[in-house]
Order: sequence, then C-alpha cells, then structure tokens
Amino acid sequence: MGRDQPRESRVLRLDKLKALLAERDSTTVADLAEELGVSARTLHRDLALLREMGVPVEGDRGTGGGLRLEPGWSLGRVHLNESEALGLLLSLTIAEKVGSPLLLDDLRSITRKVAAAFAPTQARRILALRRRILIGQAASLQVVACYTPPQPATTKALLDAFVRRRTALVRYEDRHGALTTREIELQFLYYSLPVWYAVAWDLLRDDIRSFRIDRIRDVRLLPTEFRLRPPDPFLAAGEATARTM
Repeated sequence: MGRDQPRESRVLRLDKLKALLAERDSTTVADLAEELGVSARTLHRDLALLREMGVPVEGDRGTGGGLRLEPGWSLGRVHLNESEALGLLLSLTIAEKVGSPLLLDDLRSITRKVAAAFAPTQARRILALRRRILIGQAASLQVVACYTPPQPATTKALLDAFVRRRTALVRYEDRHGALTTREIELQFLYYSLPVWYAVAWDLLRDDIRSFRIDRIRDVRLLPTEFRLRPPDPFLAAGEATARTM
C-alpha cells in the first residue's frame, strides 16, 4: 500500500494545481510551488504532465514568468465523476443527433474534445453506449398529447441499468391504464422527440418489447448483469415503436 501513496499524492496535487491555474488570470512557478509544498523542479514536472494530459498551460519565458491557462479554456475548472462525465457526453451526442443548424458544428467539435479528455477505457465504454442510443423522428401529435415527463428517479434508475447492463424490474402502465411487472434487459434507448423508449428484452415474454419511459411507474435494479444481444431486431423494433405508439 505504501508504494501507492506517492502516486495518489501526485494525482491529488495535479487536481489542486489545475484548480489553482483555473481560478487565476496569471501566477508563477514560485507561488504555485509554495502553495503546493513542493520544489520548483517538482512543479515543472507537474506542469509537463498536465500539458501531456491536454491541459493548455501557457507560460512566459524567463525567471518569474507568468503561468496561465489558454484563454477561453474552461473545462478544466469542472471536475466530473464518471457518471457525470458519461451524462455530459451522452447529452452532447443526443443534441448532435437531433440536430440544430445553429449549433451543430460547435456540438461536433465539443463532443470530440470532451471524448478526447477521457481515459482510453472510458472512451471505449462511451463509444459503446453511443451506439446503443437511437434517435428517430419526432413523436406524432397523438403521442405528444398524452405525454408527461417521467420522474427523475425513474430516468436515473433506467440510465443506471442501461449503462451498467443490469437487469431491471419495472412496473409498466400501458395505454389502457393496466399495470404489469416486467423483468427487462435494457438493450437500447430510443428517442422520438420528446418521448424516450426503452427497447428491451422482456424476460417474461421472452421477446423484444418497447416501453415508453414516461409510462414506467417504478424501477428496481437487480443484481444480475446481461449481455448485449444481436442489435438488428432491436433496431427494427425501435423504428416500429416510433411509428405505432
């Protein structure tokens, strides 16, 4: 365990260094080294590491030269955990897929930059998740007329099941008001503005079923994990749902 402490200490110090740079227009190596309790040599090594990680630290030449973050760079001021980071990139991906003539070019650029900031393992997970989010046509007026936004607790639990590939027990109310309890594997999310669908393998029916998320009344995650099934039947079910529900 003792061998891990220097690495952990460096990680924490790098986070603090980023925060100090982000909150100041300009600072110096001497000031930063004093605040962090390290030598100027160690501080220079930390700055080099930040630059390798893609943090755009600028510095003036000469002794006592100022250090600053590149103007306009602000993502480094935000510290996200993995769940928040996934949510951010998925939100950007959805906005990009929905499309906007005013924002589309910027969204693509932002998505690329945010994705590049993740570690390779996270980046692969996010790419896999993006492939399981489908964007269809806008919902019909008939669907929108009976739509109510789902409860945050419901969407949070479903997203957790989706990301972690956990089987979920849901109570679902159909269009006639009948309630059933279903055990599902949430394979895809389908968005038909403004309605989300869970396109899932229904273990009770032993078949593919689509569930309007605003009609899901309760979600409980089960300890079992599921494997992704061949995608084509689920893609077809998503399109059929968008037309018929």
